[in-house]
Amino acid sequence: MEITNNNEEERRMRDLYKAAQEGRVSTLNTLLQQDPLILHRLSSQTTFFETPLHVSTLLGHLEFTRTLLARCPKLALESDSSQRTPLHLASARGHMHTVKELLQAGGEACLVHDQEHRIPLHHAVMRGRRDVVLELITASPESLRLHDDKGKTIFHLCVMYNRLDILKDLVKLDTDGTHELLIKGDLDGKNTVLHLAIMLKQVETVSYLISIQTIISEALNLKNDMGYTATDIVERSPKDSKSLEIQVILMDRGIKSRRKERIDGVASQEERCRKEKWSWRYVLETIDQWLVYNGDWLEDMRGNLSTVATVISTMTFQTVLSPRGIRPNDPLGCLPYKDESEHDKGSSGQCPGEAMLAYRQTHVFSLFIMYNTISFVTSLCVALLLVSGVPLKHRFVMWLLSIGMGISITYLTNAYAVGLVLITPDVHDIDQVMTISSWIFNALRALTVVYSMVIFVIWVVKKLKAKAGKQLSQVVQ
Repeated sequence: MEITNNNEEERRMRDLYKAAQEGRVSTLNTLLQQDPLILHRLSSQTTFFETPLHVSTLLGHLEFTRTLLARCPKLALESDSSQRTPLHLASARGHMHTVKELLQAGGEACLVHDQEHRIPLHHAVMRGRRDVVLELITASPESLRLHDDKGKTIFHLCVMYNRLDILKDLVKLDTDGTHELLIKGDLDGKNTVLHLAIMLKQVETVSYLISIQTIISEALNLKNDMGYTATDIVERSPKDSKSLEIQVILMDRGIKSRRKERIDGVASQEERCRKEKWSWRYVLETIDQWLVYNGDWLEDMRGNLSTVATVISTMTFQTVLSPRGIRPNDPLGCLPYKDESEHDKGSSGQCPGEAMLAYRQTHVFSLFIMYNTISFVTSLCVALLLVSGVPLKHRFVMWLLSIGMGISITYLTNAYAVGLVLITPDVHDIDQVMTISSWIFNALRALTVVYSMVIFVIWVVKKLKAKAGKQLSQVVQ
């Protein structure tokens, strides 16, 4: 007898679910007459994952749903295997009248989360059920602030599923907390709705969002977990038609990325300097462009410098040890100086093997020897630097080489001029030539000195500018 009763109950339960699928209210009423407690035994005796109310709301059988709720209202709060109530299903399907019936039976179902922590409002937004969304918010305004398991609010879902019409409706409602939710970041990267819209390249959504004052004043400066603002994402996204449209929209609103702002700042600064034709910075940069050497100066000139230094040292060495007019050995021995008053008493005068020029113009010859010796020593120093293994690409070593060669050539020129005086009987005959040559050489030497000073100043300015730029970049970051 007990087995017969169990079989009968199972048959009635199958008939109940079949009636829910077909929406047959008459069958439901018959079953309720045969077993008034059949609906109350659903949660304890049935092996189905959902109640008949889940089935009827999913399929949109309004009368059947209404009858079930009238006989057993608590069914509105029952959950299926995914923790979804009948209101979740009706909201997702967009059955507006069914949603209203469920809200009347149990409005607290608006706040029930499924296994993904989503409430019926979230499903309505995802499916684009605009009327249902407004109905659910009216029934439970606090549901607007709830988020899913990834921290995505209803506004995030509007963007993710491209529901711009619903997003506009939600913003127009101006419910408490709406503007706060617009700039709220999710748990999956701290992305705001504007971040998501740009990443998904939703042109119309981006255009609408940046028209909202809250977005302009606050959300544009917010960074996600990657440290990017919304405008940074635009700058780094692959360039296609949609990303370019978004970039144009932002630029039309006067919004630029941080990188673009820095580039524009540098460009405007350069443009200002370019316009200030007589500013010291413009002059230095222009001179630097004129004087820049495109090759490797040391590599190109290493051999030439070594050859010149060797030739100068050889010439000056030969000039001192084999001067012009050396007196040979003769029986007369040493001769007195031309003017004994200019020398110490007891001096023997000029002797064999000594230069006759030293006897004729002693002080001038001493000056010649001094100039020649300085040129000889400096050329040897240059040759020593070239063969010593010192890192020649260092600027200080370059300057030493330049200064050394300049001194050597200058004093070689002076030695030549003094030597010319020594061997020429009448200096007035070559005075004009010497004057012109002296002016040419001194002018070229002055230009060389100015060039070296300008190069040094430009180097210092570049160092200071690079240091200031580094400090500025650290401040910006």
